[in-house]
Amino acid sequence: MENGKPVKLVLPEIKNPILIEGYPGIGLVGHIAANFLAKELKMDMIGYVESPFLPPMALILEGKPNPPLRFYGKDNVIVAVADIYVPPTLVNEIAKELVNYLSEMKAEKVISMGGIGIGFFKEQLDVWGVGSSEELNKELEEKGVKILQYGSIMGMSGKLLWEASRKGLNAYALMGETFGDRPDPRAAANVLEVVKKLTSIDLSTEPLLQEARMIEEQLRKMHEQMEQARQRAEKQYESLYL
Repeated sequence: MENGKPVKLVLPEIKNPILIEGYPGIGLVGHIAANFLAKELKMDMIGYVESPFLPPMALILEGKPNPPLRFYGKDNVIVAVADIYVPPTLVNEIAKELVNYLSEMKAEKVISMGGIGIGFFKEQLDVWGVGSSEELNKELEEKGVKILQYGSIMGMSGKLLWEASRKGLNAYALMGETFGDRPDPRAAANVLEVVKKLTSIDLSTEPLLQEARMIEEQLRKMHEQMEQARQRAEKQYESLYL
């Protein structure tokens, strides 16, 4: 541990950055959105997280070794990506170090992306959110986001929101509604549409929606096959007693 700290951030100086975080969570909403963002904006890897408490591993991407916790960047936008589950203790330390860096760099915005589970079917999936101030909550409302009045935000998104608000940074947590039983690119697309409104980022989320439609079609076919199998089983059962 360097200087007694369990975490070291390797990041270049970027003045007035916009940090967008997408660590794994329910429906992998933030994770999908962050990776899509980095890919579509053709970002380069600009940094990573070092810690003796991370698993000893290298993630192979396009034939090249990469650290599991990475930062991508372009202009003043930084995207934080994690491809592993990060233990809560380590989340606390990473969030503190990250907010210290962002405060020093006079960050313009800190945006966390994640999912919020719903247990019922809805045609239109909403995005919930909360800002680090009442003024930011009003901004989110104006952009069509439902404000979370009570509840809890777990993981990196919640910790970043709290630490950033303590430092007086403009921070937002955005959570796309998801059923949570599968990776949800549609919820990721919904969250990214709000990110676009909060920043000058311009990209199409149509590839995510196409992926969502493909997954939904596969699930529809699977449910149809299960229903047909159930009906056949019922008929066979009835014929035994006729």
